Amino acid sequence: MSCDLINENKILNYLKENKKSAVNIRNIINKELNFIKCHRPDIVASWKYYQEFEKICKELD
Repeated sequence: MSCDLINENKILNYLKENKKSAVNIRNIINKELNFIKCHRPDIVASWKYYQEFEKICKELD
């Protein structure tokens, strides 16, 4: 049953395969997290899966 669950890795794999979705999500996240990225980059740096998402986005560029 656990193979049917959505987890972080499945989401990241989906975004690797779906560039348009990844770009849309990146745009939303950048807008929403602009303040915290500027004033507390240490917090953002501690987000493991967000860092993986950023790597995916850089590969898509």
